[in-house]
Amino acid sequence: MNKKITPLIVGVGVILAMTVMITVYVGVTLTGRWRPFAGLDEARAALKELPMQIGDWQAEKEGELDATSITMLRIQDSYVYRVYKNARTQAVVHLTIMVGPTGIITVHTPEICFGGKDYDKDGTRTRIRINVQREEDEIDDFFWRTNFTGRSLDTNNRISFYYAVSPGDTWNAVEVPRATYQTYRFVYKLQAEALTGTDGSGDTVKNFLEDCLPTIHEYMRPCN
Repeated sequence: MNKKITPLIVGVGVILAMTVMITVYVGVTLTGRWRPFAGLDEARAALKELPMQIGDWQAEKEGELDATSITMLRIQDSYVYRVYKNARTQAVVHLTIMVGPTGIITVHTPEICFGGKDYDKDGTRTRIRINVQREEDEIDDFFWRTNFTGRSLDTNNRISFYYAVSPGDTWNAVEVPRATYQTYRFVYKLQAEALTGTDGSGDTVKNFLEDCLPTIHEYMRPCN
């Protein structure tokens, strides 16, 4: 009887040990639930200092994300959400930049979260390159662009949505960001959206990013 029970006990012990190891790995390495990631506090503080005015773009509103998103992404005090307006063109862009644990930040696709009962996605996403001229060098940032159309009777309710992930240097649009950036304990995510014409003309978000990315880069910190 004891000989039959012993292997069972050993097997259960192994399963429990593996469960604990996985839990500790996720809590410490992927989510930062139990131990703050080195450099994350500095990244949060720098992000909060992003100017309210960047060139012709002035932040008219600084708001908060919904409580569910904050809790799910664990980005309390780790994001900025602003509505910028261009003084010349009167164009308006909603900007969200967050920084947090890679395992959480990268798993949620913004286009899935954005699309819902009020909007339908138009076609597939497109990878957009934006050349950024900085004082010390020149870089290329890449973003996913997706368009959404509202289900209301207002046919002009069409939204251009950009997003990308960054480990603190360049922004990139990759198929599987969690795998791409798994060696980084935390990363940035940028989301920007704006109304656009029904024919797709007038890419307000791209214009905004071309104007503001040089400044945004100044307030980012390395994530490794």
